[in-house]
Parts: sequence; C-alpha cells; structure tokens
Amino acid sequence: MLTKTNSVKVLCTTCGKRAAFYYRQSSGEKLCPVCLEESLENHIKHSFSKRVKLGKNPVILTYIPPERVLEGFLLAYMLAKIEKKFGGVVNVASPRNVLGVIKKTGLNEYLGRNGNVVYRVIEETGEELECYTMKSLENSLRILEGSPDLIKGVHAILLPYTLTDLNEAFLEHVILGVGSLESLRAEKRMINGAPLILPYAQVDRVDVVALSHALKFVGLLNSEFASCRVGCRDGKLVRELVIHVTLKHPELTHTMLRSINFFSA
Repeated sequence: MLTKTNSVKVLCTTCGKRAAFYYRQSSGEKLCPVCLEESLENHIKHSFSKRVKLGKNPVILTYIPPERVLEGFLLAYMLAKIEKKFGGVVNVASPRNVLGVIKKTGLNEYLGRNGNVVYRVIEETGEELECYTMKSLENSLRILEGSPDLIKGVHAILLPYTLTDLNEAFLEHVILGVGSLESLRAEKRMINGAPLILPYAQVDRVDVVALSHALKFVGLLNSEFASCRVGCRDGKLVRELVIHVTLKHPELTHTMLRSINFFSA
C-alpha cells in the first residue's frame, strides 16, 4: 500500500490523474483503485479469449472454495459486471456455509446489483478445509468433476486461484511431495465439455487483496475459513517462502511454473 509522504500526492502511473494507493511490486506501477480494477478485469477478459469464444447470453460458473472466499467473491463480483454487458449469467457455486457467510456480511448485495447472479449450493462434502494450496486446488477440481448437474448448460468454469496460489502448490509438490503436478495444468482441462479457466493465473494474490481493500470486501478475510491457511506448519513455511520470493525477486514468480515439465520428467 502507498502512503503520502510530506503531504505530496502520488499519482497513478496508469491514468496520471487519480491518487495512487497501491504499489505493484512486480511491475513498479503505482495504481489507483480504478486502474487496478481495470487491470484485473483485463486479465479476466484475456483468460477467456485464450480458452473459449463466448456468444450472446453466456452462462458462466465460478466455484468459490472455502479456502479462497475473498478471492472467489471478488472474481464473482467482477464477472457479474463484465457479463452484464453481454447478457450473461454468473452461477456462483459454493458450500452452503460459505454462501451464508457472504450473505451474513451483506456483501451479496454487491453481486445482486447487476441482476445476473444465481447462487448454486454445493452440498457439504465432508472434507476438512485444506491447509495446503495444492490440496485445495485438487479438492476444487474433484468437486467440479463430480457435479455434472452443476456444469450442465455452462459455457465456462472459473476458479479463483492466483499466480501466488499456483506457485505455492508447485513448491508444495516439489519440496513436500504434496499432490500431483497434473493439477497445475488445470487450465488445459475440460469438465463435462466446459473449459476450465483460472483468470488470476498471472495475478499476484496481493493485487486481489489490495483491490478487495479498496472495494471494502475485506470482512471476508476474517471469516471462519481463513484459519485453514495457517493451520499447518509445512504449508505455512511454503507460503512464507513464496512471499519472500515475491518481494525480493518478483520476476521469478512469473517463471517458476515453467519448470513444471522438468520436475514432471
């Protein structure tokens, strides 16, 4: 986050008009909330263009894992705004208790403003919240692949895992032997005929959190589901390693996953 120094206002390096509030470590940009939101919106649109060509009135499904409530909610919020222009419908799927937390905080009103959001309840799976990012990703894939009725009529499926998440999952596998590297190729999957898309796959998690702060969505950071991220020692060590790399060598976060073929061999 940016702070004012000697009462001098720092301007956004993208628009050059509004006050900046966020310093993007990976690029050196100083961004205002509007330009940060536009940047993430462009990532979402670009992720669609690489995987699927949508017609009029598309139906999009986004699954919000319990471990990624804040990221998932922001994605649903942005999708609703984007798809409104094309007459699209956004199905927001999550366990009943997750949707309950979103409604309890009153944030569901933000999704309802566009009039194109449908809530889909996923019945409890009995799974404990995963402290490993890789396990969370694999659990999300398992739930989607095991829910054909949920996917029926859907043109694209989106998951809210960021570049930071994918790097964590990668290192969890390489260092700790957790999960399968095939899960990191999720964007190449089709689930019941619908392409799977990770629109934040090139976005650092801190970008998502920064925009959530600007939009006042941060109440979800303190939800009961956030505790799973600090629940296991090894997973926490990997997260701290990724944070350290992001701060000291941000360029590495965008090249780390290119090593996946080497480790697969």
